[in-house]
Amino acid sequence: MKTPLILLGLTLVTVSLSARTWTSTSGSTIEAEMVSSNSMGVNLRRPDGSEIFVKFEQLSEADREFAQGGGSEAGEGGGYNLPENLAAMVEERGVLLMEDNFNREDPDDIEQLGEPWTTNSDSRAMGDKQNDLVDGTLVMTISPRADHAISTNFMPKETYGDCVLFVRMKLEEGGQLKLAYNDKADKSVWAGHINGVTMNEKSIVLADERSARFKMEYRENKESQKYKDAMEAAEKSFPSDIEADEWHEVATLHQGDTLTVFINGKEVASHTSPGFDHPTKNHFAFAVPDKAIVDDFYLWKLKPAEGE
Repeated sequence: MKTPLILLGLTLVTVSLSARTWTSTSGSTIEAEMVSSNSMGVNLRRPDGSEIFVKFEQLSEADREFAQGGGSEAGEGGGYNLPENLAAMVEERGVLLMEDNFNREDPDDIEQLGEPWTTNSDSRAMGDKQNDLVDGTLVMTISPRADHAISTNFMPKETYGDCVLFVRMKLEEGGQLKLAYNDKADKSVWAGHINGVTMNEKSIVLADERSARFKMEYRENKESQKYKDAMEAAEKSFPSDIEADEWHEVATLHQGDTLTVFINGKEVASHTSPGFDHPTKNHFAFAVPDKAIVDDFYLWKLKPAEGE
């Protein structure tokens, strides 16, 4: 098992460097060894063994270049591999909200994924550990005492509407993973559920949950024809070629009121519905009813295209 680092949650690049002098923008200095870095800053270990996290904006230009030079390139021990059209969007309009390759350690007995990740294990699984960092991956395994699917989630630094997501996933036979895009401030839906993608070996379901499944208007009257009609329009299922016990690269694109899913670089599902065009999503979750493994997670907000 693994030991915790502080202020983690974005992609970490583990390095082995001897102690050196670090200088802040104000001119103060510290002797420390670089432990790891992410897209926000660097984790330093002082001679007494204590660790601190320093944002890049607080470091001198030379130290920023030194720390950032220790990072890995996409495709070398991690990174992302987007379809060409999504890669172009990210390059031109993407704002990185979150990245994590889970390449760090956690305790044996408690969940400690690092910021900004949180889980529902305390409230729905009697505190049992359901999230584990193993060999640079996140393994989510539901507890037999859980009364709800695992929710491993975070709130990004900005709200987002149009967006691109990339993640690698592996499912066991019969397993399932949902990518859930939420807005915890939206009280018109249950628990902020806006939309999501649910994947297993048999199907890939694209669900506009804001327009149907979790809409408060229908919560007490799911036998009504109005609800059934709304569900038929809001959710669409596609056949799946996902193989159990194999790694798959998943990318999703929210663009206006259309949600599109790519697996291993190939477009496999697309659906248009009003709830996909929700401009203030402020939360993301992996939802797992049994077991799933993920790695190399990225979420980009897409700025409006020129002229929009």
